[in-house]
Amino acid sequence: MTLSYYCSSCKKKNYLKYKAQDRFQLQRQVGEEINKHCDKCGTFEKKHINRLHAEPSRYIGFIAFAIACLLTITVWYFGFIATFTFTVPIWIYFDAYKKSSNFNKVKVSRKR
Repeated sequence: MTLSYYCSSCKKKNYLKYKAQDRFQLQRQVGEEINKHCDKCGTFEKKHINRLHAEPSRYIGFIAFAIACLLTITVWYFGFIATFTFTVPIWIYFDAYKKSSNFNKVKVSRKR
């Protein structure tokens, strides 16, 4: 899962290196706001953690494809092709998508 936000001045997407399962865990790691310079234009940004967006990692598709190839070769070696060679990679991708969707659904209340 990759965390990102959009810069308010140049409207480009910036990625963060933090790893968290939900916003509450991220809040314990970094606090209420994230202070970061935009990677594209250099503008200093203060973003509340509710403004962050999670998306599945780009590499999860490649990993799922590699697992599908390995399972197909293994099952072919034993003499049959089973449906789990196709369902396991799909399950891996949808699990990553579900984790990022759950991160985006839950918001942290703002302290005033």
